[in-house]
Amino acid sequence: LAYWLFWKKKIFGIKLHDRGISQEQIINEIKWSLVSSLIFAGSGVVIGILWQLGLSKIYLNFKMLSIYYLPLSFLIYALAHEFYFYFTHVWMHRPRVYRNVHAVHHQSIKTTPFASFSFHPLEALVHAAFLPIMVMLIPIHPVVIIGYLIFMTVTAISNHLGVEVITSSHIKKHFISGEHHAKHHRLMKYNFGLYFTFMDRLMGTEADALKSHKLKRAYE
Repeated sequence: LAYWLFWKKKIFGIKLHDRGISQEQIINEIKWSLVSSLIFAGSGVVIGILWQLGLSKIYLNFKMLSIYYLPLSFLIYALAHEFYFYFTHVWMHRPRVYRNVHAVHHQSIKTTPFASFSFHPLEALVHAAFLPIMVMLIPIHPVVIIGYLIFMTVTAISNHLGVEVITSSHIKKHFISGEHHAKHHRLMKYNFGLYFTFMDRLMGTEADALKSHKLKRAYE
């Protein structure tokens, strides 16, 4: 749907690169994404088993915790995910791990919507492990889990669209955009964040914060 809307119909947004994408790249992205989807589905099964065994902190009664905890739990999960993703992502750029695992995702230098979940199975496992770990630690309602899964999917696709859909510079300063992540696919050593830009700024890996001529030449 995203490919049809933003690449075929071109409903809105600014192109981040040309559309010279080979059919082979798209086929590979779809192939790896299907494998990732099975692994993510397995993560859902694990969460269900943990729930049945009483090993999770999933709760059903809205009155068990304050109604205000629903958005708070969403934010807690998003922030925890940001830390988890940043450091596992940096680890995946270590030469040996990159060569054997993460290189699959970076085959898409020019990203398409199909690249959003184009991962080596081992990388997909690292990503899929986050929610099962979290539900054992932090209380969460199934409504929030569903909302968070939708949020994860939409942001992953928007960051790999190859089209910038966020026009506000203030929003892009604090949240990952298509442009921000496109620079990661081109520059490799910068812009490792998932949802927010604060980790890249904190760790000195945000491309826009670096003013060196070497970086400018690399990007140009």
